[in-house]
Amino acid sequence: MEIRSLRYAVTLAEELHFGRAAQRHFIAPQPFGRHIQRLEREVGKRLFERTSRRVALTPAGERVVAEARRVLAAVDGLADVARDDAPHDGAPISVGASSSTPGPWTVSCPTGPGRCRGWAP
Repeated sequence: MEIRSLRYAVTLAEELHFGRAAQRHFIAPQPFGRHIQRLEREVGKRLFERTSRRVALTPAGERVVAEARRVLAAVDGLADVARDDAPHDGAPISVGASSSTPGPWTVSCPTGPGRCRGWAP
């Protein structure tokens, strides 16, 4: 199960519209929908009821989205802990992204503004 798919499910639950939810993640609706379908296969339950006019959470979807919110809060909190507790040792920082990573990307320098060098677009 991918964290990205959990984020997509939470966004779809908030928007209740595939197009708007996909747009929030800078992805086309078709691949966004495939992620949701894959997540539904993984959990073995339909999470969203779909018609041509509306999207609604199923009871299973409500439970999964509530748990996904908790999981995502923990994941986001873990990144904060790592950032806050790890002193910068002066080693170079490398950042990479694949072509499948949704953008736009924001890169922050943990050493503070104006202290990062060698950044390339």
